[in-house]
Amino acid sequence: MPVPIRTISTVAVSLGLSGATYYIYQNQPRKQNDTFDNNIQEQPYNDSRPFKWLTPEEINTRLRAKQFANKVNLNHVRAVYTSQLASNNPVEDHYSTYLIGNNGLYAGVYDGHIGPLCSKLIRKQLPSYVARQLETKTEKETVEEAISTAFVDLDQDIQQRFYDLFPRNVQRLTEKDVQDAVRKHANPAAADLIIKEAIHGSCACAIYLDGDDLYAANTGDSRVVIVRQEEDGTWSGRRLVEEESPANPAWREHMISQHPPDEAEDIIKRNRIFGLIAVGGSFGDIMYKVPRDYQIKVLPFIPYEAYSTFARYHHRIVVNYRTPPYLSSKPLTSHHKLQKGDKYIIIGTDGLWDELSWDNVRSEDGDQVAAQLISIWDSAKNSKEANPATHMIRESLLYDAVYKNIGVRVPVTDETLEMSKRLTRQPSRRYRDDITVTVIELKDQNDHTEASLQDVGPVTSVEQIEIEPRLVIPKKSNWYSGWLWSRL
Repeated sequence: MPVPIRTISTVAVSLGLSGATYYIYQNQPRKQNDTFDNNIQEQPYNDSRPFKWLTPEEINTRLRAKQFANKVNLNHVRAVYTSQLASNNPVEDHYSTYLIGNNGLYAGVYDGHIGPLCSKLIRKQLPSYVARQLETKTEKETVEEAISTAFVDLDQDIQQRFYDLFPRNVQRLTEKDVQDAVRKHANPAAADLIIKEAIHGSCACAIYLDGDDLYAANTGDSRVVIVRQEEDGTWSGRRLVEEESPANPAWREHMISQHPPDEAEDIIKRNRIFGLIAVGGSFGDIMYKVPRDYQIKVLPFIPYEAYSTFARYHHRIVVNYRTPPYLSSKPLTSHHKLQKGDKYIIIGTDGLWDELSWDNVRSEDGDQVAAQLISIWDSAKNSKEANPATHMIRESLLYDAVYKNIGVRVPVTDETLEMSKRLTRQPSRRYRDDITVTVIELKDQNDHTEASLQDVGPVTSVEQIEIEPRLVIPKKSNWYSGWLWSRL
């Protein structure tokens, strides 16, 4: 995803603060009940970035602040756990869990970028769109196709609301026309929100569990992994659906194939679209989807607060913008039949998987690491967390000590020191992303043992989704839908 402009500190100040911080840490008076290792070894690599030293209690408080659990009365589900650790301010990730029908469970995570408003919008709208499509699907339509249609319909509606704000004849629009469209709108605040929800972007990764049929859908670079324990006791993690990412060779080839050959060298640079955005699919992000005329006639004159979020690189989009759209919300989907030994479903935004396979976000190593980490929680012997989603966040941050400034990872030698660094360095987004994790604990259909749900955060029952009206009334045909589908 696009990395925000970083605040640059002087080398002298950075070195001064870090030196003082490390000195304080090394010489910190220890209380008698502290269990720290007094023989702190010097880190193997020079690390000049300042941080605040935290106590174990402070670390626990921060990690557990956004954890909770859901009770579920379904044959194959024992409980659903969710936890979140923010990096952006405000946090750009969102999540949701709902019941669909009598036996269906929907759970999703939404990784926002540029801002939080698109992911905030789809956290409730996407489950509603999915439920509506499942309810009305024809016999010939598969569940996977219905879910995919729901994803596309929602993004189309997000964009259509944006287009409906402005006069149709874009060629004749002036700066004043665009500004008046918002300023003189019946509800200017609502119009401004519609624009921001379309400008902000979000990935979406969701599962729908109906009995023992598990469906997964992924737009963007979040990930869902099924974790199983074999009869011999070994654990394995398998990604249920691939990522839509320019770093994925197959998806990269697909993206380039959607455009004329002479654009191939310009579309993806440094594994990013136009060298800017690191996802290959998303909701919102309308600056990568509008017709060409909108890039010049409309986008520069929308309210400044919205335009300023991408103004600094808008010229880099315009110069390469020939045959849009360059992003789509159409997800990759899969179907998995639950089997004996399937124990957990882990859904996480890319902030989690970056930590588990930092050297290569496409690596399948992260899937297996996730299985190994959740097995620790399953054994309940070495886990410090009652909530497995919080456990996954803690262990991912401790998986290795990260020195991104020199591209090195090494084993953690002091957990308190490493967690203090990971949780307090500012600006936080320079060192890690928002992390949102949902863990679905599975059970055999005949297993009626309930989860203990002690010390996991607030516990509530999963709510039934209420199917709401679409964001806009669908038109029988319009230029956008025909234009979009012709390119997919």
